[in-house]
Amino acid sequence: MEIRKVLSRKEMKLVTLLLTSLLIATASATVYYSLVMGPTRVTTAAASIKFVAGDDSGSSAAGASGYTTDGTWVKFTNLKAYPNATVTYEQAINLSNTDTSNAHSVRFRHKSITNLNGSATSGNFTRIAFLLVAPNGAKQITSFNYTGGVSWSTPSTTGYISIPANQEWAIRVETLAVSGATANVMVEIEIYVDVQE
Repeated sequence: MEIRKVLSRKEMKLVTLLLTSLLIATASATVYYSLVMGPTRVTTAAASIKFVAGDDSGSSAAGASGYTTDGTWVKFTNLKAYPNATVTYEQAINLSNTDTSNAHSVRFRHKSITNLNGSATSGNFTRIAFLLVAPNGAKQITSFNYTGGVSWSTPSTTGYISIPANQEWAIRVETLAVSGATANVMVEIEIYVDVQE
């Protein structure tokens, strides 16, 4: 039997059209494959560089910075700025490299500064500085300065500084308010201390 006899001309056109549609649909379908990544394991670990108490960190002593920390973050609660007088917290908090074999590098990076008493806050301050100081206190390694005025001038990110294995360096904080500064004006500063492992 011949195919022509089995299928009429209309049926043949329909079968051809159907096969052509299937071919087009198959050719235009998205082809993809998946790569597998895993299993990924993440392990908790102690930080190599961490915040530890310094000589001026106490929360109740006069001149103390007053702080709360868990080692990877710190919050100061008692820093003061006096008009026309630089207040220095020699060891507001310290950075400790707890790794006994390897040096690790740190840098300071600005996150935010918030005027808690409105836009005039910055005009009451001359400077708030965070300085990284080598262990003996004699050598200032880097400074990170906020300057007041009409508005705050924020510091640029510092370069990375290497802290040798098993050493503790101080973060010195210096504050200075303008002459005749209004009492109880507050500013809140957040800084990242980036660590290279």
